[in-house]
Amino acid sequence: MKLNLSSKQTSKLSISTQLQNAIKLLQMSAVEINQEIQNIFESNPLIEKEDNCEEYEEDNCEEHYSHYKDYNLSENKSITSTSDIIEKTIAEEDSLQKYLIWQIQLLNISEQDKKIAETIIDYINNDGYLIKDILDIFDDIYDGSDISIDELIAVQHLIQNLDPEGTGTNGIQESLVIQVQNSDLESNIKNKTCLIINEYFKEYADKNFEIIMKNLNISKEEIILIDKIIKRQNARPGLCVGKNEICDYIIPDLKVIKKGTDWIIVPNKLVSPDIKINEKYINISSLKISDEDKEYVKNNLQEAKSFIKNIKYRNDTLLSLAESILSNQIDFFNCGIEKVKPMVLNEVAKDINVHESTVSRLTNGKYIDTPYGIFELKFFFSSSIINDFGDNFSSVSIKEKIKKIIHSEDKSNPFSDEKITDLLSNQNIKLARRTVAKYRESLNLMPSSKRKTK
Repeated sequence: MKLNLSSKQTSKLSISTQLQNAIKLLQMSAVEINQEIQNIFESNPLIEKEDNCEEYEEDNCEEHYSHYKDYNLSENKSITSTSDIIEKTIAEEDSLQKYLIWQIQLLNISEQDKKIAETIIDYINNDGYLIKDILDIFDDIYDGSDISIDELIAVQHLIQNLDPEGTGTNGIQESLVIQVQNSDLESNIKNKTCLIINEYFKEYADKNFEIIMKNLNISKEEIILIDKIIKRQNARPGLCVGKNEICDYIIPDLKVIKKGTDWIIVPNKLVSPDIKINEKYINISSLKISDEDKEYVKNNLQEAKSFIKNIKYRNDTLLSLAESILSNQIDFFNCGIEKVKPMVLNEVAKDINVHESTVSRLTNGKYIDTPYGIFELKFFFSSSIINDFGDNFSSVSIKEKIKKIIHSEDKSNPFSDEKITDLLSNQNIKLARRTVAKYRESLNLMPSSKRKTK
């Protein structure tokens, strides 16, 4: 794949202000949507809250929106659906994503590669790292398509070398290697630096420089230089683009409760309370006010109708997604995390009739309150491991099993990764020892040598 920067004219999808607002609201978190509602409640005198709902109160809201059924969100009669437009639009607040997409559009690569790049960029967090392994992204989006995993990896490598360098990587080690490889260092010292990051990163982080010097036969001067080189790199390359704000608290959008033998999902009305238009402003022509005031009321009425319809679309789509998750993960809600089933985006996308990347965006930053804790919706999407009997196990459930095994061990004689592998094998879950080690590390659990207590 030959890469060249070029400038050319392209045709872009033109969408109305209403649709832009619909897309923006759809992707907002609970905190953001609550603030947006508060903002319009204060700025638009035609909007008022329906009532002071209790948290998670169940209401039939159909009548609240009955007089908007014939109102068309789009300004023209376009056959392009809101879901289709979302696939072609990047959220304004994702400044890192916008910056990467802008660079992709300038490259002389195929339209297919550009679409692949946009998909991968959707999975990049504020730090610049992928929230899913590239193989899992392939399984979620492209498995069974004409696009191969090699094409996906090639585009990922392209993204990793954009500005800021080291984004689109799986973690700090890979990111640091990309940054060092793109530096102007002399090749010998560059290779040694990358080798240390790849093979001796734990020893480096623990400042066990003597071990590194002995095993790699490098001098003290070289290790001092390499230490300075690594420290010059950006451990969170994504944060150098824009001003990404991190939310320190979580408010669930939804809650799952049990009524009798059935599980039901109810919205958090404190996040998105019912709102309506003040009835005395519905019929503008009957108002005894000046033409200037009528124009003011008309503009606010248009904004109010659009906002209410957009909020309903967001809430309905989010509820449909949660209901699909509930039906697929009923064993989790009945028994707990160990029963999480493998689930991919395209299955749910087909179920609620939207595109896979729409589901990906909907699961990001949206939380659900369950009897086992509050989880981000994307928690329920995980890759699968198949045992010799054809049973599917979710990577999430396997991690939970590893966590339980470690928590139940004798701390004076903790289980090694090899022993944990054997214990999982006894449960018909066959994994490589390195996979067990990878899962353990992702749980922030130390190796057996550091878990041992006297």
